[in-house]
Amino acid sequence: MDSCRAWHEAAPISERELGAVMSLSQLHKGACGVVSAVDEAAESGPLAIGDVAGSSIVRRLMELGFIPGERIEVVAELQPGGDPIAVRIGRSVFALRRREAQTVMVRLEQTSDAQPR
Repeated sequence: MDSCRAWHEAAPISERELGAVMSLSQLHKGACGVVSAVDEAAESGPLAIGDVAGSSIVRRLMELGFIPGERIEVVAELQPGGDPIAVRIGRSVFALRRREAQTVMVRLEQTSDAQPR
């Protein structure tokens, strides 16, 4: 069962948050939304060393279900540092490094106590 309130009931969303698109790597526990894109151009750091490495990460994420239109929720962050994060997409939960999560763009639908970095 989904634990995100926005999927089960109408909850107030501030004008600033409604429809905001940001990288999955910027979200914290409790953040919910819809995948809007998976884009290797959003990568930075060691993951973007070569086109082959970047495109394989994007392809792998898309094969796992990180495709536009899918609902997503950040369900946990490892502390300290918040890396990796556990992400629910569909009925599956995946652990992603934040550098991998940079490729996934999410349109926020609801945030609980979680705020973007």
